[in-house]
Amino acid sequence: MTVQRPDGRNSGQRVSFTRQGADRIARVVRTVEAGDKKGNGLTFSPRLRPIPQAGDSDIFRIAAFTGTWDVDSTATIEFIDPVHSNATATAINYFCGIAGGEVGVAKNASNVWHLVSWEMETATAVVVSSTATTAVLQSVTVGATQSTADCSINVVTTNNTTELKIIVSTATVTYLRLP
Repeated sequence: MTVQRPDGRNSGQRVSFTRQGADRIARVVRTVEAGDKKGNGLTFSPRLRPIPQAGDSDIFRIAAFTGTWDVDSTATIEFIDPVHSNATATAINYFCGIAGGEVGVAKNASNVWHLVSWEMETATAVVVSSTATTAVLQSVTVGATQSTADCSINVVTTNNTTELKIIVSTATVTYLRLP
């Protein structure tokens, strides 16, 4: 016996069975042969996924859209791959609000397109990695008193300080964010 390929042609590879496997297959065949011949044959449910290379059956494509696309809403997308360029479809977004750009969409068994991937932007930010505290002069309070006995003026100053945080070092980080 040889293995059949999905297109129905033989692959040329031989199939071998263990003794137990061959006995199990033989039991099933004997049971079917002994059964009611008027009964219905085996039935198979329809495929849940489209068959590749069967016309318009691919389930993932790259597309583009303009404007904004809110979560739980639909948008008109335009396929940008060479085979389907300029073709459009309506797709639903169950993930997050995004701005226009390229997206990945997939078609389910009911031929409904869904957003499955979107562009994310990278952003660079400078962040403080360490700080120090130092005291700085905030204000000076001046007080004066005059002695009438010897006509002298006594001046008193008080320095008022406060703490100030100083950036000692910074770091540059890159992170992903939604558009």
